Amino acid sequence: MKHFILALVVLVAACNGGTRRNITLGEGTQYTNNSGDSHEVRLPDGSRVVMRPGTQLKVAKGFGKDNRDLELDGEAIFNVVGSAGRPMVLRTRNLEITVLGTLFHVDAFRKNAGEQVDLLEGKLRVRKTYHSDTDNEPEVLESGDMVMINRDIDLMEKEKMSPSELEKVKAMK
Repeated sequence: MKHFILALVVLVAACNGGTRRNITLGEGTQYTNNSGDSHEVRLPDGSRVVMRPGTQLKVAKGFGKDNRDLELDGEAIFNVVGSAGRPMVLRTRNLEITVLGTLFHVDAFRKNAGEQVDLLEGKLRVRKTYHSDTDNEPEVLESGDMVMINRDIDLMEKEKMSPSELEKVKAMK
């Protein structure tokens, strides 16, 4: 019944149109933004996620109690509430991103070979979710850093964002 009610709330919100609708997700649920606009969702721990069109976010069972695990297929900006001793772990097709409290952007549609993480504030640890013949060590990002990965050519690279790239990503939130 709980999932039916949540599905109904999400369906009504999606049908109402408009940009950046506020939707609250519960633990053990998923949401797909099938609209043409960005939607803001709130997680059980108070963190906020602005999801781009075509993006899917899965919230693990026990989120906020036993874990803070998420799975993303798409593009989103995360504003994560810190929780001492309980990091948020976001998984995409190719990356595992560990967060304590920060603001960052992820572009990770499963259909694309490449993924990108842009850190606006805070600190992240990013590692490949698969074993490769090259570098398997995690990258630690600080404000203004970005990581790009392409599984097809087995490349993961960390760089500093240019001021124009940083402003472009900040404008998305």
